[in-house]
Amino acid sequence: MPDTAAHREHQAPPGQRAQSLSFLGVLEKIGSAGVTQVEVAKVVGSSARTVQNWASGANSPRGRSADKLLDLHTIIDVLRDTYTPEGMEIWLRSRNRNLDMQRPIELLMDGRTDEVLDQARWVAGGR
Repeated sequence: MPDTAAHREHQAPPGQRAQSLSFLGVLEKIGSAGVTQVEVAKVVGSSARTVQNWASGANSPRGRSADKLLDLHTIIDVLRDTYTPEGMEIWLRSRNRNLDMQRPIELLMDGRTDEVLDQARWVAGGR
């Protein structure tokens, strides 16, 4: 199996069981980076109430919403290689000279995920 971030996430340290990946866990990790449920809703194109339902475990995202949520999760994972949770929040909310002085969180809300991911990978050393 290739050595990817998704693969490493499922590998447990010696003597520990691997944690299963769930949408609830994805939302918790995104929230730990300071992204609010309202912002998640705007990024994935759903209502804030829908995201609240996901966070409560009442239901799970599907289709395009799930894809966009996982894209946001990937960006947070990439940033986690470089920043603390507070640093990730600052990076997401600060104007970025490499993104034409726009805020990454706002670009995500506009559907410009690939640009933000490319920039996150750049700050993480191209990983």
